Amino acid sequence: MTETIWLFFLNIGSSWHAILLGLISFIETLFPPFPGDVLYIALSGLGVSRHIPHVLLWLPGFIGCFASTFLLDSMGRSRKLEKMELLIIRSSGKNSFLRAKKVLAERGPWILVFSRFIPGIRSLLVIAAASSGVKKSTVFLCTSLSIALWYALLVFAGTVIGIELEGASSFMAELTAILLMISVAVVIVAVVVSIIRMKRSE
Repeated sequence: MTETIWLFFLNIGSSWHAILLGLISFIETLFPPFPGDVLYIALSGLGVSRHIPHVLLWLPGFIGCFASTFLLDSMGRSRKLEKMELLIIRSSGKNSFLRAKKVLAERGPWILVFSRFIPGIRSLLVIAAASSGVKKSTVFLCTSLSIALWYALLVFAGTVIGIELEGASSFMAELTAILLMISVAVVIVAVVVSIIRMKRSE
């Protein structure tokens, strides 16, 4: 699927470049199985070859992802959240959604700051934050920082890798593995620290 989409994108002119980047980030945030990050990296590389300024490669990703984040936040605050939760659970799995809520409850806004860097549950964290009663201003401020950093990283990767779909895919696979290891390490450290604190308080 990724290669088919990529070939389609290659035949589209430069004037549509920013719109495609924004659309990719919008869809990927709402529907994580979509290979948006890989396509974004490759398209950023293509944009560099077309002499499009880096800021114009970064900005569409930020806008598209922020727009999706606004919708995810609205979903989390909806009165029909229970029905929506069922749809989310069906698409991402019950464990992923419950894990997102648990992680958010433990660390709050700081988790949202790094939310784009947490594989598997990053979009779910926004819904979990909204449904947990986190203020809209906090959600948007924290996720904006995360989105800005994430798409800066993707554009940088595209600049280095170039117009290379395979290279972008390999980069994302390695990055995801690294981020998962970091996430596991952080969780282990947090658990150990909590145990030590509990023993000291006793």
